[in-house]
Amino acid sequence: MTGKKRMAFDISEADANRIRAAYVGTRAVLPPATLSEFITDLLLEATGRLERAHNKGRPWRTPSRGELKSLSQTGVGRNAPGRTDEKNQR
Repeated sequence: MTGKKRMAFDISEADANRIRAAYVGTRAVLPPATLSEFITDLLLEATGRLERAHNKGRPWRTPSRGELKSLSQTGVGRNAPGRTDEKNQR
């Protein structure tokens, strides 16, 4: 890694508490020394699974800042106009 980049995101209090509890419950037996390292490892593990499942095991190209807009801002994915799924049917 060439440097560190702070990432900010919102998470529910219940999910944050669950993550903290998992960290405290496993820090004696898992390598990450800090909560930040623990969360980074979890995110990278999930990213690897997504790459294997949806991109032939390869990392995707780095997106531009404009591509990082939320689905509600871009109108794609689960918020696409006309899309009917379980969530939109409620």
